[in-house]
Amino acid sequence: MLTDLQPLVPIQPMSSCFYLGAILVDQASLTLSDGKAEPVCMQLKPIEVLAFLAQQYPRLVSRQELIDSVWAGNNYVGEKALTNAIWQLRHQLQQMGLPDCIVTVRKKGYRLDIAPHFTAAASNMNGQPQSRPAVQVQSGPEASWWRWWPLGAGVLLASLLWWQWPFSGNSEAGKPAPAWQLDAITRGDGRAMYPALSRDGRLLAFSWQKIDQAANLYLVELSRANDFKQLTFGENRDGAMVWSPDNRYLYYSSRRPVDGVCAIKRLDVVTLNQEPLASCSRHSRVYLDVSPDGRYLVFSGPYTDEGNSLYQLDLLNPEARVEPIACQNHCDARVRDLAFSPDGQQLLLTRRLHRLSEELFVRNLTTGDERQLTFGEEDIIGISWHPAGDKVLYAALHHGQRQGFVLDLASGTTTNLGLEDFGGQSRISASGEVFFHSMSSAPQLAYLPINPRLVSALFPLTVSDNRFENPHYNSKRGALVYISNESGYSEVWMADASMQNRRQLTFLQSRVKYPRWSHSGDQVAFVARFPGEDHDTLTLLEVATGKLTSLNTGLRWHVRPSWWYDDSAVIFSSNRNLYRFDRHDQSVQQLTFQGGLLAQMWDAERLLFTKGRNLGLWQLSADGEELQLLSGEDFTSSYAWTADSSGLYFLQQSTEQLVLRYLDWHSGILTDRIQLSPEQISENNTFSYAADVQRLYLEIDQQPRVDIMRLRHSLLTAAE
Repeated sequence: MLTDLQPLVPIQPMSSCFYLGAILVDQASLTLSDGKAEPVCMQLKPIEVLAFLAQQYPRLVSRQELIDSVWAGNNYVGEKALTNAIWQLRHQLQQMGLPDCIVTVRKKGYRLDIAPHFTAAASNMNGQPQSRPAVQVQSGPEASWWRWWPLGAGVLLASLLWWQWPFSGNSEAGKPAPAWQLDAITRGDGRAMYPALSRDGRLLAFSWQKIDQAANLYLVELSRANDFKQLTFGENRDGAMVWSPDNRYLYYSSRRPVDGVCAIKRLDVVTLNQEPLASCSRHSRVYLDVSPDGRYLVFSGPYTDEGNSLYQLDLLNPEARVEPIACQNHCDARVRDLAFSPDGQQLLLTRRLHRLSEELFVRNLTTGDERQLTFGEEDIIGISWHPAGDKVLYAALHHGQRQGFVLDLASGTTTNLGLEDFGGQSRISASGEVFFHSMSSAPQLAYLPINPRLVSALFPLTVSDNRFENPHYNSKRGALVYISNESGYSEVWMADASMQNRRQLTFLQSRVKYPRWSHSGDQVAFVARFPGEDHDTLTLLEVATGKLTSLNTGLRWHVRPSWWYDDSAVIFSSNRNLYRFDRHDQSVQQLTFQGGLLAQMWDAERLLFTKGRNLGLWQLSADGEELQLLSGEDFTSSYAWTADSSGLYFLQQSTEQLVLRYLDWHSGILTDRIQLSPEQISENNTFSYAADVQRLYLEIDQQPRVDIMRLRHSLLTAAE
């Protein structure tokens, strides 16, 4: 670990641009361009890796050198991130006609196999890459020496200036790069999450689920590292917490592991006495904060018909009850995270419409008006105010990567912290320190062999730092479609039944979700949200040609598409009801009016659908009549189910366990097939049954190592 705050960036090259063959690498715009098509945007770290290899050409560069330069020596993050960055670079360069550009020397490192050519200009005024300058070819040792002496001199000069004038690919021209330092508070042994810093900055509380144990609350005095005190000792999952202004109490959520029964409690950190204050939403994380004067506890809760999803409790009134806070703006999106401003006059909050849309807002607590701060975010995973009240820190998921951003409230400008695996942060201390949990877990694909005589187990299909989610199998194709970010962006992919012969189907560089094969196996329906748009688009992909068709439904949001039995229409959910888009006359028909989240239809007689958790399984008749097939007690899932003409597989929760069940349509017999871990599978995960290979495909959650980290960052200091 570092002992002093210092810049940790790669050596600045002689130019922000260089050529590899015919490909222009522009570090300022983070793009690759071959001059034939639009520049391809890349993430920051792969570009920094490529630039460092170019600086060192033709020398072999060890993995540790790259981690030291690009990830500031953070081996925990850098080891897996470097592997991913190399993969992204090779994949993109190969697509642009430059295969085998980066050579791996086993157990030693990497080097470029093509000479870089540095150029002074990045791009012309219209933003397009300039044409490649002519390169004179010389031969012989003398020519080789003259070719490399300017690069060597530049590297030497940059090395001498390392300590005085740091640069970064993130920096604006002429501005020094932000400096930062990381220290680990916990090191392994399970999942340490949701750090909460006391108001005086002395104590840090967090939730810690050690291996084979429940998630309990722990406390550490920051002046005495590694001296952890356990605060709770139950079997529940104790989650996010917040301190009282006098640093005596912790307010936190506690829920039962399987059935999700939840309560908000107050814990006296001196006596360890607990007091239940309110019930809270089942099966979704509770976000909460206490006003700076200690009077109000505010937390996120269930979404009401009036559009309310924010609640408060008067802590100074023993007779007070929980009351909803009336929503005035943006009420179609429910509140998730929230944080009081330092002066208590404003409330920072996030509102989520669905999995492709979550934005940051600031609410005036006097008038109730809300102002939108971000546009185009997908999943926000942590928010904090700066003590000065002039900017906020938020964490968000960008193409599967957890990143942190500082948003200036006056100018609206956003600056990337330059860190990976950032999220769930605490409030920011007066000195600019913030604590967060570093988690690199990514969903993976697995299958469960279907054998009526044997109890089986899950078999993983992917084990990766990349994300693999939303699998759907088609027997006619003998193939899976799924979402992955292994190209650097979330795209639709396909593979065979064993996840071999993978092929990327879309190249949208946007946000995509929920791919679903047509019954014929010719097309895939999915949902995409394109950059700069405040809505998503229901999209069809013709697999043979790659042709994309956007469906004009007249609705802004689309969730979990599926197909009519003969592929003549696409079914989807919007505003928690089901709709049908007819592909022939382009008409849209609302199918349900009392709820509908996911539908499946395999013949003209049966359209099955769910309305929500613990609301049962339903069938829609041709005349629009709804018939309940299974009660909410017998069928608890919203999304984790799949059916065909033979039977129904679904995930069923009870107080103590999570069970995969099977209902045979012909016999009517309901059987438990296998008990599953709620740590790996949830009722929001996708199921897909493959009758030809007798497998149930599903998305599972990895068991990551999650540690609490302390960050000191120049963007968060009072001087900034």
